[in-house]
Amino acid sequence: MQPLRMLQAYRSLLASQWLDRDRLRALQEEKLRRLIPHAYATVPHYRRLFDEAGIDPSRIRTLEDLTRVPITAKPDLQTAEPGTIVSSAYRLEELTAARTTGSTGRPMTTYYDARFLQIRNALFLRALTVAGYRLGRHRMMLITDERAKRSRPLLRWRYVSDEETPERMLAEFRAFRPHVLYGLVTPLRQMVLAARAEGATLPRLDAVITTAESLDPGTRRLLGEAFQAPVFDIYGLTEMGPMAWECPHHAGYHLSEDTAVIELVPTGHGDSHSLVITNLELYGMPLIRYRTGDLARRGPEGRCACGRRLARLEAVEGRAVDAVRLRDGQTVSPYRITVSLGRIPGFQRYQVIQHDLSTFTVRFESPPEREAEVARDIRTVLASIVGSDAVIEPRREPSLDPPPGRKFRTVECRLPA
Repeated sequence: MQPLRMLQAYRSLLASQWLDRDRLRALQEEKLRRLIPHAYATVPHYRRLFDEAGIDPSRIRTLEDLTRVPITAKPDLQTAEPGTIVSSAYRLEELTAARTTGSTGRPMTTYYDARFLQIRNALFLRALTVAGYRLGRHRMMLITDERAKRSRPLLRWRYVSDEETPERMLAEFRAFRPHVLYGLVTPLRQMVLAARAEGATLPRLDAVITTAESLDPGTRRLLGEAFQAPVFDIYGLTEMGPMAWECPHHAGYHLSEDTAVIELVPTGHGDSHSLVITNLELYGMPLIRYRTGDLARRGPEGRCACGRRLARLEAVEGRAVDAVRLRDGQTVSPYRITVSLGRIPGFQRYQVIQHDLSTFTVRFESPPEREAEVARDIRTVLASIVGSDAVIEPRREPSLDPPPGRKFRTVECRLPA
């Protein structure tokens, strides 16, 4: 990372997040008019895509024009040779390769050019800043799955692998004494529970920042109470970096529209939308109208109380592959299930697993004396969504924590894609 150029990108992003809608659109379209000809001229995948659709790249000049471009799905890129999806303007060895976790069974490699890496890092720093982190002033501990990263003393950052035991994370936390804690939801939760098991009180922090997994209300409360700190959530993709983040008003997730065009494409199932993103900064391996595989709900319209006019998401519902499928052909958003089950009192966490079109297991954590009541409520609530003839097996377990290095999915559909 070149610190000076990254800081220049960071200062630019600090300014552009306050643009009004007209100036924001003008910025997006200016970047779009540079990206599209580059992708057509240097990336075989997009040259073929445009030619087969009969699209002249010089005619893609506005956001409305962009919707004429066919959507690229993740499987289109997962099986492609690098030479067909990476820009010929770069040598493959000069690009940085990043591999997605493959939590749905199919990882993908993305190739970043050096300029994009600076912008990606700047986006991350901006999301941290909005959450209250101050570069140079705060010590920050990061619990992530990026095991190749080393701690950065000059930044006052310490990385800890999410594969460490909760006790080891807690020891690192106490030794480093951070002001801000950032990490995947499950490891943060495990660390807090490890401290509670010791009967220990955790020190007050300036902010807790979560990422990579769905942040359920119960875990948000747990982290906020344990550290006496506001909790902020960031939605990001390995392919693109932070794409949406919370401000101190917590009125939805602000979209990074100054670096991407983010479309909410209706799925035909209620208020659920498919997230389709055109990254306006990634030139080494352009991603144009890229279907992320995630579902989201549109957030409040208009200016946020913080003053930003960036569009917002109400929530990222989960992965499209984990939408529940029913016998009558209906598809149920993971969000509808989590919202309904989340209203049941008396249990801390749960996971819904769909085995076939009518068989579900609901793993949950609760006090032993509440097991029967919670199990009854789970059957009633879930049956109202998936049908009274469904086989629903609630199962109380001491812990739902996944194995080290794996992300927790609240709803998991195990049907063939």
